[in-house]
Amino acid sequence: MQIIAQADDIAPVITPEGAERRVLSYGGSLMAVQFRFEAGVTAAVHSHPHEQIGYVVSGDIDLIMEGRPTVRLTAGATYYIPPNVRHGIVTHTPAVLFDCFTPFREDFLPAS
Repeated sequence: MQIIAQADDIAPVITPEGAERRVLSYGGSLMAVQFRFEAGVTAAVHSHPHEQIGYVVSGDIDLIMEGRPTVRLTAGATYYIPPNVRHGIVTHTPAVLFDCFTPFREDFLPAS
């Protein structure tokens, strides 16, 4: 459980595509995560059993989601991804995303 978090105080995990992932607050069945991407990044299409809702803090991205047309999202946009739906993004500018997952992503926590 992490009740309070300041993003700049958390060391990022670098994802395979080069994004910085910071796990912010989490507990119970909910987790908040910040992602920072450079321009021109393609995050591989993937799926997971978690519900995900996100907010584009800054930047321009294309959201790719199974069963839906690709859509360009800019700062202020939100998105919902149901469990097990394949999805990914392409960044057109540097971007910061704020995502919440339920249940929380145990795979994002450091091994203990």
